[in-house]
Amino acid sequence: MDKLHELRRRLAGVESAVLGFSGGVGSIFLAHILKNMGKRFVAVTVDHGMLPDREGIAELAALLKVRHSFVELDLLGERCFIENSSERCYFCKKAMISALRRFAEDNGYATVLDASDESDLTDYRSAMIAVYEEGVEIPLIDAGLSREEIVEHVRSLGLPAPARESCLATRIPQDVWIRREVVERVRGFEGDMRRLGFSAVRARVHDSLLRIQLPAEELSHALERREDILKAARRRGFVFAAIDTLTL
Repeated sequence: MDKLHELRRRLAGVESAVLGFSGGVGSIFLAHILKNMGKRFVAVTVDHGMLPDREGIAELAALLKVRHSFVELDLLGERCFIENSSERCYFCKKAMISALRRFAEDNGYATVLDASDESDLTDYRSAMIAVYEEGVEIPLIDAGLSREEIVEHVRSLGLPAPARESCLATRIPQDVWIRREVVERVRGFEGDMRRLGFSAVRARVHDSLLRIQLPAEELSHALERREDILKAARRRGFVFAAIDTLTL
């Protein structure tokens, strides 16, 4: 059976829904399908303090012309999260799903939809355990859609296909405690990099050193702007900045 047909078949019975909206291609694609099917839904982004670009997510939702809301969640006050163990994503996903469920209950929506795809079954194992434990709907996985297939559909439909982002907690090595001050410095630096013309960036923190990952096609631009990059890093309190050849 065609996977798109299967996806629409699985969504046909959805009366109303809260869609967890990260601004990634999965949530963009699912929002488009729900809108195209005429479903009553709202795209909800859980701002857990780790979003790289909150404004960019809001702009994507506006571009898609879907109803969108933010829900606030302070994970930086939770020890099980800031200890930054291998189970961090599990605790985070549990908290996010709870926040989405509360929003759904408070606003009269019947279902919570998660936009994970088949690729997430290997990429984010601990988070996916939480998804299955919580029993939220995962239509992209149930339809057998991989991230690569979703990207192809998004591009063929002319939808925005932003560079893949990840939460700012991933910028800090595992088992190094996550501190609010460090997160804000990283967020500020990555914003500086976007203003310098880079489409995506991940600034990995190693004490006073930033290890910067960029798309392969932007490495030459980084070399041209290396002085500006170093100034931005130092302005945010980092002493050294290195461009990583391991690209996004």
